[in-house]
Amino acid sequence: MPADRPVTLLRVVSAVLLMVATTLAVAALGEWVLIPSSAVREVDAWGVTHGVAAIAGHPRWHDAAVLWALLSGPWFVYPVVAILGGVLAVRRRITARAAVVTVAIGLAGWGLGVGCKLLVERPRPIDAVVEVGGWSYPSGHATNIAVGTVLVIALVRAARLAWIRWGATLLALAGAALTAADRILLGVHNISDVVMGLVLGAAIALLGLAVLPSSLAPSPGSPTAPTDTASP
Repeated sequence: MPADRPVTLLRVVSAVLLMVATTLAVAALGEWVLIPSSAVREVDAWGVTHGVAAIAGHPRWHDAAVLWALLSGPWFVYPVVAILGGVLAVRRRITARAAVVTVAIGLAGWGLGVGCKLLVERPRPIDAVVEVGGWSYPSGHATNIAVGTVLVIALVRAARLAWIRWGATLLALAGAALTAADRILLGVHNISDVVMGLVLGAAIALLGLAVLPSSLAPSPGSPTAPTDTASP
């Protein structure tokens, strides 16, 4: 197994500060640039109108979109990350510390996404086909699926077989794309909400992985390193 760098207080504080700064930047961009922009509002209105129209009169599509909204929420995304990290740790593909740090990054992303919503307080589109509470910017589903996608891709780098690494990566990316589309089809978010949710989630996860210590993939030449060279 690779040697983890220690989880020092300085690293934790640095990661938190960078994540908070990113959240504040996304909130400021929304509050002062995107939401006041007439061009962005036109794109947002177009997205909601056409998204809702795409599933209007198609009950099965509507039901599928609602189901996916349930399955792509943080209550599903982060348990998947935790289970994957746990399995890899038990199989000694990563350290237990790496698994814990990965889950901690996910939970931080969840909390910061909620905080960003409370800072901006953008109302949801009025044409939503389902009733959803809370604020609109940025999309919480988009934020959490982006965090989860980055974390899953980082974790599966430790898998021994290339087809598992590539397959899990493609599934994670497909899930993120489907979630983004789902929020617009249901009319519960504007395009700008979804895009900035994806940006915020990906940025938080990448910053956390860069600053916090644990090496998620076995180092080259270690007994647990993948036996082939192909990796996503």
